[in-house]
Amino acid sequence: MKEKGEVIWEYVRPQMPALVMLLFLSAFFTVNSGQFLTGENIRNILRQISSMAILGIGLTFVMIAGQFDISGGAVIALVGVVCARLLVWGFSSGLVMLLGLLLGGLLGLINGLCIARLHVSSFLMTLAMSIMIKGAATAVTGGQTIYGLPADFIFPGSGEILGLSFSVILMLLLYIIFAVILGKTVFGHQVYAVGENGRFAEIAGISSARVTILTFILAGVLYAVVGILSTGWLEAGLSTNGIDLEMKALSALAIGGISMSGGRGNLIGAFLGCIIIGILMNGLNLMNLSPYLADFIRGLVILGALLIEAVRSILEEKGRL
Repeated sequence: MKEKGEVIWEYVRPQMPALVMLLFLSAFFTVNSGQFLTGENIRNILRQISSMAILGIGLTFVMIAGQFDISGGAVIALVGVVCARLLVWGFSSGLVMLLGLLLGGLLGLINGLCIARLHVSSFLMTLAMSIMIKGAATAVTGGQTIYGLPADFIFPGSGEILGLSFSVILMLLLYIIFAVILGKTVFGHQVYAVGENGRFAEIAGISSARVTILTFILAGVLYAVVGILSTGWLEAGLSTNGIDLEMKALSALAIGGISMSGGRGNLIGAFLGCIIIGILMNGLNLMNLSPYLADFIRGLVILGALLIEAVRSILEEKGRL
């Protein structure tokens, strides 16, 4: 039987590249900018990553199940503008939030059904959905920004509790809840099993189709949460809200060790990856670097993380780690 220390090490080991990168970037930006390591800036980083990180929870479940989803940003935009339109028409904020979550879940269900039952490629399916949803979001707004949102809808996105943004508090709570679900529940174990080998999972009595559909519904609901929060933060409905946010989340998950082929990774790694992306963007901005150079450096960091992960996987296969 393994000792407690060995169990902890096996859980932490996949996150070592991300932890080393986090410490290096933190030290680098602390040395090069006096504004970096301040309470206000740390709160600012957490606020900036909250939308990407919540989206990343849903995307983590989808990817561990062996699928792919690039429709997250579009779902955020559509949910946001639909909620804004309903609010302007006089619907209550509570009802609008509920309808927004249901819309996100419905879009996830459509993705999941087509992928699991019709065996459409998850990349192509979510690409097509992304294009369609972006068009629908633009149609809802007529190309205009929707203003006039009530204060009780705005608060979740821009309000604070004890000096900390509500969205940051919600992000942390969601990570705790879904880390437990992924790591400690039957459903979480089924997600890993389906992602590692769907055929063996079926032999073991696990319905790969059901698990796949549920992960996409979960992802859609979490994307809707981001749509509601970000619309409240902006205090307006924009059809461009959230566009390409899923690409930043994918970058963060790659850094955090979430396998692109499924069956491996966890939400601790996903969260670390989001923090790293947030620190990187914040630190480069404080150093007043050109946006083009900042994008190049961000891509370089992601490539480095992927290479480290590839080398680690090869060493594990050869029994050297």
